[in-house]
Amino acid sequence: MNHENIELSTLSKSFEFEKVCRTIDELSVTDARETAKAFCKLYYKQQEVVGSLGLKPISESLKDDGEQ
Repeated sequence: MNHENIELSTLSKSFEFEKVCRTIDELSVTDARETAKAFCKLYYKQQEVVGSLGLKPISESLKDDGEQ
């Protein structure tokens, strides 16, 4: 996935993204791997929380929309 294919709508989010990119560019390979693993786990935790609220995760909602 190329981050350049994702458009941010607000200037403030674009600015914040650029700041984070600079930090990421300074990471060692080990730090980058650990950060990627943490974000992956946070994504799965978000799915668990959304599920506990009785809402469908976005990925399931997209599948349901395609089946109709």
